[in-house]
Amino acid sequence: MGNPTVLKRLVRAAAWLLAASLIAAGCGPVADVIGDRKPPTPTSIPFSTATPGGRLSVWLVTPTGQFGGDSAPGTPQPGSIPGGNPVGPAATATAAIATIQAATQIAAAPPPAPNYQPNECPAPGAPSPPSRPDNFNEASAVIGRYLSAGGSSTVLEAALRNWGAITDTGGVVQADTDLTGDGVLEVIVTLYNPATYNAEALLNAGQLLVYGCDGGGYRLLYATQFNSGVALPVLLRVGDMNADVRNELVFYTETCSASMCTKDAKILTWNAVVGVFQELNNGQIVAINGRIGIVDVDGDGVLELTAQINPPGNASAGPPRSVVDIWDWNGEEYVLALRESEGPRYRIHAIYDADDVFQGGSLREAISAYAEARDDGDLLAWSVANEREMLRAYAAFRIMISYARLGNARAEDWFNVLQSENPPGSSGHGFAQMGAAFMDNFRATGDARAACAASLGAGSSVLGALNSYGTSNRSYQLGDLCPF
Repeated sequence: MGNPTVLKRLVRAAAWLLAASLIAAGCGPVADVIGDRKPPTPTSIPFSTATPGGRLSVWLVTPTGQFGGDSAPGTPQPGSIPGGNPVGPAATATAAIATIQAATQIAAAPPPAPNYQPNECPAPGAPSPPSRPDNFNEASAVIGRYLSAGGSSTVLEAALRNWGAITDTGGVVQADTDLTGDGVLEVIVTLYNPATYNAEALLNAGQLLVYGCDGGGYRLLYATQFNSGVALPVLLRVGDMNADVRNELVFYTETCSASMCTKDAKILTWNAVVGVFQELNNGQIVAINGRIGIVDVDGDGVLELTAQINPPGNASAGPPRSVVDIWDWNGEEYVLALRESEGPRYRIHAIYDADDVFQGGSLREAISAYAEARDDGDLLAWSVANEREMLRAYAAFRIMISYARLGNARAEDWFNVLQSENPPGSSGHGFAQMGAAFMDNFRATGDARAACAASLGAGSSVLGALNSYGTSNRSYQLGDLCPF
């Protein structure tokens, strides 16, 4: 976080939140703009060390253990798949290291490069559409063989729909973006397990697959592990995120329990040195009961990732307060640059926000905030008896004393509101008693401080209700009720 870019954005946090709030006001949550922008057209990287017109040899190494087994099918060995091999020959990392060590020992000459041609695609053909395998773990190999035979992505999508692996609710075949920077478009597939897909289910399991050309065939460059408890991966963006003239792959997976759903997002970039995708986020990007969004919060041309966290409440902790994590590019990776509270979902949190404005001395803004907390019908209630009436009475009391401190005659109007809404026996009557004590003193002295002191005698009866919101929320003291 010592990076100047990140520090600059932290200083401009207020601007970020204003931008996010404007988006929310006009279009709904920040996540509503996810993916609206089209992926940028990749720009050819200029020659830096090579002479145009010459030959440039690049040795790409495929690490061992990247893929293997039926649960994570990946790079088959040559000849291991009857009827077609979607993978061109490539050296393993172990073999490459051994070669380098041997060459270092005997001569300064470079070791022979492996026969690896990542930009050599198969010629277009017209193979029969792939048939659905009996075992979903074989789907990635079936798709790889079809692509290696020259099959088109359009026919592949139609075949996967026939399988039931792509439906109107999810699944995609996308072949319009170069993710590896070699000038060749990769094929991205997300597909359900058709054997277990249930249109009525909350979540349906699936897998994300990324194929790239290699030695005249297609190789599986990346695959999420299939898990029946993890929902189909959802693509958020396939395009440049950080203005580095390279395209990233951003997606999330989701799991749900009885009390919450958790989205886990990843930002992937291609590492051409070892020939694998690697994560650009330096930590786990998680949204809890909320959305993940992509938006240029601070307008600097770099896209940030936002994750809403709405943790479930419980009787002990009380109602939870939502926050938004903002993940930003620091020049090397995506880091958690800012965590800020979202607008209130519960009425008590709207009261807290108004209290903060009041405490900061902006009484006119506080009056507006208390009035909104009183009247907003979308705010949620917590399990406190007669909460709405009690909190409306508290807000009316704070509006009344604010007008009195400002010397505004509307203090009398709000005194009347407070008394009429909270008769004896009501949950807000304690605040009506405090208001009566305050106004009796204020009319006589014109001193808001003295009037506050007089009102606190009746305040002890309301503290219990205000302090019924659990350990994760505020605890009021008597002097907090009328702090002049």
